[in-house]
Amino acid sequence: MSNPEKMSDAEVHTAITDTILNYAEYVDGGEIELWAELFCQDAVFDEGQAVTGRPAIQALLPKLLRLFTATAHHVSNIRIERTASNHAKATSYVHAWHRKLDGSDFEFWGRYVDVLAFEDDAWRFSSRKVEQFGARGLEIAVDQVPRRQP
Repeated sequence: MSNPEKMSDAEVHTAITDTILNYAEYVDGGEIELWAELFCQDAVFDEGQAVTGRPAIQALLPKLLRLFTATAHHVSNIRIERTASNHAKATSYVHAWHRKLDGSDFEFWGRYVDVLAFEDDAWRFSSRKVEQFGARGLEIAVDQVPRRQP
């Protein structure tokens, strides 16, 4: 990549979109090291319980993946806001299908709330919080998406 100060907003949007989409591809492919490299060294990943630092985040994925024989994460509604030359925030929606070890399915509908930073020549997650709209097939302790009161 290049210097983030010289990147246009469109280039930043494309690069961050790639980071968000790579997250899903690497999870579904079991690419643990590539997945972990999407996070900053001191990143925070919160999927119901916050984990801090890339090594701890990398250690988390194998524990999660061994619960399933297959997964498919579908990401949409990506919104990105550049907050500084080397920082941005983003939200995206996810529908994730999981095949459990017993052959039954688990589905999750939610969103990712991200803060990204340009670190080591790439846009990476400095924090990623997973929030749920709903789930079917497994009880999970993930924060609900806040809902505006009418």
